[in-house]
Amino acid sequence: MIKVVCEDQQGRQIAFEYKGSPLALVDLDGFSNAEYTVNTSQSSGQDGETYNGETANKRNPVITAEILSDFQTQRDKLYAFFQPRTPGTVYKYEGTAVRKATYYVEKIDITESGPTRPVTISLICPDPLFYDLSEDITQLAAWEGCIIFPMRIKNPFAVTKKVNSLIGNVNNKSNVTQGLTIKFSATGTVVNPSLYDMNRLETMQINTTMHSGDVIIVTTGQNNKRVQLVSDGTASNISNLMNYPPVWLQAYPGDNLFRYNAASGIDNLSVSILHTQAYWGA
Repeated sequence: MIKVVCEDQQGRQIAFEYKGSPLALVDLDGFSNAEYTVNTSQSSGQDGETYNGETANKRNPVITAEILSDFQTQRDKLYAFFQPRTPGTVYKYEGTAVRKATYYVEKIDITESGPTRPVTISLICPDPLFYDLSEDITQLAAWEGCIIFPMRIKNPFAVTKKVNSLIGNVNNKSNVTQGLTIKFSATGTVVNPSLYDMNRLETMQINTTMHSGDVIIVTTGQNNKRVQLVSDGTASNISNLMNYPPVWLQAYPGDNLFRYNAASGIDNLSVSILHTQAYWGA
């Protein structure tokens, strides 16, 4: 069973389903295709052309539906929901699979008369990828609770203990290279925290000193590359402290082995890596 749900910034939703009432889904287009622009060049006297690169085009999902009854109310509802200049999220459900993408409204066209009223809703997704609903997390170092019940007090008594796993594997099950969210958390002084891609021999390093309670969040996704420090409840942009030239680590298809390090204070450092599976179609 296929279902499409659109959600606006306020969390309101409109569902489109086959055999739905009073709004029935008729057809979908642009959800499962992938379009690319291949860039080539030709020199004088050259047979054929030279491949220079390739980019994925924006996505244009189109929802075709039909208003079966209560025409005025449903028409007003659609116009009020699909507003220009505001992003929304479109979810496609097919069987047990659910994927999402961010959209802007390009056009909404509602037939003005007839026993039923066909509706065409054209969306534009600047990012052509669809994503899973939740993130996958890889803990390279974390804190594990020591309290179990029935509880027995021993001396010394530990509430938590640090579990070190300097190397972690981020498994990207799709064929799409994905950006990461890396969180460095300090329980003491840490100097120049870093993350090393063991497959591609690349290092991402933040040239700063962290103190107890500090968290550095690095995002490496397309159009979302930044480094943020959260200290004493205040967030600040410290992208300028990324070691030059900046390296924005990615999760490539398959296994990606990462190792964290620090110039000093590595025992005070905990690291987690988050990523969301991405797909070229829904």
